[in-house]
Amino acid sequence: MPNRPYEHRTARAAATAAAFLVVSALAAPTALAAGPDTTAAAGPSTAAVAAADAASDAASDAASDAAGATGTAGAEATGDPHRATVSDPHLGPVHPRTLSPAAADLESCGRPDPAAWGWIGAGSDAPGAVTLNATVTDPAGTPLRSTNRLTDYSLPGSPVVATGHSDTTASGSVASFTVPSGLVKDGHAYGWTARATGLTGAAHQSPASPYCHFRVDLTPPTVTLPAEVTDPVHQFPPSGNGQSTGLHLGQSGSLPFTAADADPSALGASGVACVRWGFDPQFADASWKCGSELPTGALAVTPAHWGTNTTYIQVADNAGNHSQPAAYSYYVPDRPAPSWVYGDVTGDGVPDVLTADTAGNLRTYSAVGPTGRLAAPAGQGPGGSWGGVQVTHRSSNNGPPADNVFAHRDGSGFLNLYMTSYSEPGTYNRGLATTVDKPECVAPASDPDQCADYLTDFSRTLRIAATGGITLPDYTQSAQNLNRPGLLTVEANADGTDAALWFYPAGGFNGFDRPVRLAATGWKDTELITPGDWAGQGRPGLWTRDRLTGDVHALTFTVGTVESTDPFGDPTEVTALTAIAGDTVIGNVPVSQWSLIGSEGDLTGNGSPALWGVTGAGEVQVRAGHRTGSPAAPGFAFEDTVRTIGSTAPPAG
Repeated sequence: MPNRPYEHRTARAAATAAAFLVVSALAAPTALAAGPDTTAAAGPSTAAVAAADAASDAASDAASDAAGATGTAGAEATGDPHRATVSDPHLGPVHPRTLSPAAADLESCGRPDPAAWGWIGAGSDAPGAVTLNATVTDPAGTPLRSTNRLTDYSLPGSPVVATGHSDTTASGSVASFTVPSGLVKDGHAYGWTARATGLTGAAHQSPASPYCHFRVDLTPPTVTLPAEVTDPVHQFPPSGNGQSTGLHLGQSGSLPFTAADADPSALGASGVACVRWGFDPQFADASWKCGSELPTGALAVTPAHWGTNTTYIQVADNAGNHSQPAAYSYYVPDRPAPSWVYGDVTGDGVPDVLTADTAGNLRTYSAVGPTGRLAAPAGQGPGGSWGGVQVTHRSSNNGPPADNVFAHRDGSGFLNLYMTSYSEPGTYNRGLATTVDKPECVAPASDPDQCADYLTDFSRTLRIAATGGITLPDYTQSAQNLNRPGLLTVEANADGTDAALWFYPAGGFNGFDRPVRLAATGWKDTELITPGDWAGQGRPGLWTRDRLTGDVHALTFTVGTVESTDPFGDPTEVTALTAIAGDTVIGNVPVSQWSLIGSEGDLTGNGSPALWGVTGAGEVQVRAGHRTGSPAAPGFAFEDTVRTIGSTAPPAG
């Protein structure tokens, strides 16, 4: 708090005697109403605190005036220059605080509302753990000490339970009075005040500082784990309890737990404020989740390996007390036999991340299996490197077991299609690469200006995103051509000031049919993310990130037909994404957190798409999520946990 001196009001003739007094409780404390587990109990009322502070001040002033009555008139008459002041009252070495909302050094001086007071935690009753501190100053430099009073509002009548002086200290220094060990009690609420006091008379005594306040929680919170779960289809049961989960490796599930902040005094506890959890090693990659991020009842986890997993859970209360870590061990079955899906380049039935490492090689990263595998050396990339090349993959024109890859180097007029190797699925080389022609643009009657700024090559293409088959949410072996992917692009206008969103329906074996302009403006700073059928509508959707704000949007589309011509020049209709049907913000990931972002679909195997990104330090990370709402009114929510699955640094050697 600011250094505000509280100047002496009336000169006094004699100093208060140097004494120390501990006042013992005369009756059992009155019980206070306890609030919910995560909320501090109300404690004494604001009115009661204000009244107790006023009464204590009056008694202190009366005692001081009586002690100094013989010298008051003379000091006032001569204008005594030695006017002591007291400033910056604060507790130490512990400081009252709350963890949620996070606030440190809550001295609460002059604030009688207990709801605004901070807490001190376990160990505060130990010798030397709590000192009452204030800066004492005399303009003439006379040495001073502080005189202190400590009030316990949780005892009947709010008595003063300790008074005493600090050691003498130089003017302008901090005077410290040590609260006797064992005096502060669990659950109690306290107020204290200090005066600057000289050694040669009351003329050197300041008025009392405003009362400062704190509450005490000496009891750590607890974590309790269940003996069995109520929903084994979506939860991981504790190991050895006889229950089996319906989940398997790669899928996200929940771990039920109960957190509580004990209140043995029945006078109030600070409340559970934060939780952290992590896998072996204990609390690896764990961070505290507080406030709105505080999970209640269960933790969402995505185990990293099959067999027995252990998640460690710890909670903290508002006073900063930590529970003992609780170890939740549970068995995770391996994945069932894989079937190829859109986004999969390794043949394990789960989509994979493809991105360049810092040496320009193209690598495959997996959230559920071996990660960082080489997919193509740098020399096989467009222009001799995969650095600076956008890649997208969500289907195979020639069938499984691995995606083909579209690749576009920034500023290039060419779009390259890399077919997966038949002998080594999931690897790519120039020998199986081809360029894709950009089709002609024919403006429909509904958008006569569609082709006015259309470029016949890909040099103004800023983003690319393969959709997979637009009428099939998953790859279907018998569907043949319906699996062929469409392509979404962001293309700049002629002067580069803005960009449009386009969709190219599949056409021919490796090409595209006439494009549809889905949005004419507003897309220059927008990244395309390919989650597949995120809304459960039986057709692909799209996620985007605004690079300026970090907002992640979820889009759905209308599927219809557009006019075209077949290879013989006869009129035909082509199935295409024809309009944006819905657009909602589902999260925020700033570029400073992930410089590169993508999806590819259900990366974790939990049945819903996930996000992946690359940090500034080169870590490849995954954040799982789940659908909300319904196909008619879809929504999406991401889990709090972000898991690192690899690095863009090339492997040593």
